[in-house]
Amino acid sequence: MAVPLPSSVLILDPVIRNGRYLAVAEGTPGRLIPLWHVWDADGAYAGYATAAELIPLVIARHERADDQ
Repeated sequence: MAVPLPSSVLILDPVIRNGRYLAVAEGTPGRLIPLWHVWDADGAYAGYATAAELIPLVIARHERADDQ
């Protein structure tokens, strides 16, 4: 069962869709930049990025790990 997010975590817009991947930004008080969490269409967590521009790298690493 998934653990709910603490009430201090703020889900930010926008949500980014990249092919079969979904990225959602979350902000936490005290952290200057949001983290972008990425999931694939099957619901597997692919990882996180510290900037929206890095989401394709997270996707590439996840796909490479699936191929091995």
